[in-house]
Amino acid sequence: MGTMDAERADEQIKRELDELRRRVAELEAADVTQKEQQIPAPESDYFRRLIENLHDLVLIIDADFSIQYVSPSAKRMTGYEPGEVVGMNAFDFVHPDDIPAITDTFTTGIQEPGRVERLEYRMRCKDGSWIVAGGTAVNLLNDPAVGAVVVNLHDVSEYRRIEKELQESEERYRFLVENLNDVVFAVDLQGMLLYISPAIERVSQYSAQDLEGNPFMRFIHPEDLPGLLQSFQKTLAGNLEPYEFRVIDKDGSLFHVRTSSRPFEENGQVVGLIGIISEITERIQADEARKRSEEHFRAMIRKNIHYYRGSS
Repeated sequence: MGTMDAERADEQIKRELDELRRRVAELEAADVTQKEQQIPAPESDYFRRLIENLHDLVLIIDADFSIQYVSPSAKRMTGYEPGEVVGMNAFDFVHPDDIPAITDTFTTGIQEPGRVERLEYRMRCKDGSWIVAGGTAVNLLNDPAVGAVVVNLHDVSEYRRIEKELQESEERYRFLVENLNDVVFAVDLQGMLLYISPAIERVSQYSAQDLEGNPFMRFIHPEDLPGLLQSFQKTLAGNLEPYEFRVIDKDGSLFHVRTSSRPFEENGQVVGLIGIISEITERIQADEARKRSEEHFRAMIRKNIHYYRGSS
């Protein structure tokens, strides 16, 4: 009975081994068929689907700058179907004015395997318009699995447009500030001068560089400083009020100014004051002269009244 059980066990093991060999043979045959038909492996299919659904544009370019692959996002970004540009030279879509810089970038990049270069240039769309494309190019020419330069691009046209508008706006603002008769200034919470416009040179012997980075208190007449500091704290708290005081010039002389300022914020927090300084020395001197004249006139009247009363 024991011998028969052993024989049955041997037969069972042989059947299981035969089944295992059959399944291995099927798997090997399926693998060969997959390779012959160039059916992507599950991992390859994952990356293919990932690239096809990227918002950015992916280009694969050979050493002669011929386009070997274009991701489907080309249609959304440029209007071209991928099949329309495969086989064309990548530089056919670069703005003529940008070709020298891009040529230098690619020429430098392909000399070093694995090198990553940043790109930004104007790209021609199917309708003849131009967008600003920005991204990176990675040299994988020496990688046996790739053998090309992989370029990843996205449309930065809107960003560049906004950046240009901001720059133009800043230039206009700077022009206005630098050509105002009044002085524009900014101070932080400690009273440190962050900025003062070049107009300071028209009202004093200081240059902007002399003052920026210094506390404004250093240049104020001592008698006027307590009131100015009080006004400074009130303005930071939102109680806007102009204030007049004397400034000590570079040679030690004094001149009178009037300031109007308001708090400015960063990330929702008050971080200082920005305002305008008007030089009012002539006005103060004229007021003082008028007061002296009026006082002199009153004194004369009082003297004449006393004289006439004494004569009577």
